[in-house]
Amino acid sequence: MTDIAYLVPGRGLEPTELDRREGIANELTPAHVDVSVVDADDGPLSIESEVEHEWCVRSLLGLLRDHEDDHDAFVIGCFGDPGLAAAREFVDKPVVGPASSTFHTAAQLSDQFSCLTIRSTPASKRRQIFADHLGSQLASVRVVEQGVLDVDHESDAVVEKMVTEAERAVTEDAAESVIPGCMSLAFMQVHDRVADGLGVPFLDPVRISLGTAAMWADYGLDHSRVTYPAFSAEREASLFE
Repeated sequence: MTDIAYLVPGRGLEPTELDRREGIANELTPAHVDVSVVDADDGPLSIESEVEHEWCVRSLLGLLRDHEDDHDAFVIGCFGDPGLAAAREFVDKPVVGPASSTFHTAAQLSDQFSCLTIRSTPASKRRQIFADHLGSQLASVRVVEQGVLDVDHESDAVVEKMVTEAERAVTEDAAESVIPGCMSLAFMQVHDRVADGLGVPFLDPVRISLGTAAMWADYGLDHSRVTYPAFSAEREASLFE
């Protein structure tokens, strides 16, 4: 059995939503993979700004410290990939960012991709894509007028917003694949509905990030300690005093 933890570095999701996401995660992964959704008891309610992005990293590292021995790999439960480099220094097991893994998948499936994001984060999505050295393949970042905490996974209105912006990305921006750049949007699991008639891949960051984590764990892959030097136990102790 390969055990993966999906770490939510905040406190804004209700227990029923956490359970729903855990069920979805386990449906999307192979039978030999077990996914646990683990949330923090501190940190921001949602991550919709650079302030909240930075603020939640302490919560993420605390979750890694508490659960490192319980799992074979980790996925950061936010499309902003907060603390990704720090997390890879912090533990000796694979840590996957949903955004980075999905961006690189899109870049392999198409020459140009677009990212749909919520109303407050288009600039941060562009920065992420350029930081991943994929700016030359970015067709556009388009905004779904929606806040994270207001995403209703049963809402047809949200789906229609996603369909509209995805179609515009293809017809107006020449996107050849499209990504929902928010995990609350991704966990709606309406990819088939959005992709119907789109004519290009509409990627699922949930499936891609969990699949990447499982593959890395199954193949015994870990991060380069040249790229991500291991954080010392002595210095770690001083952080959690």
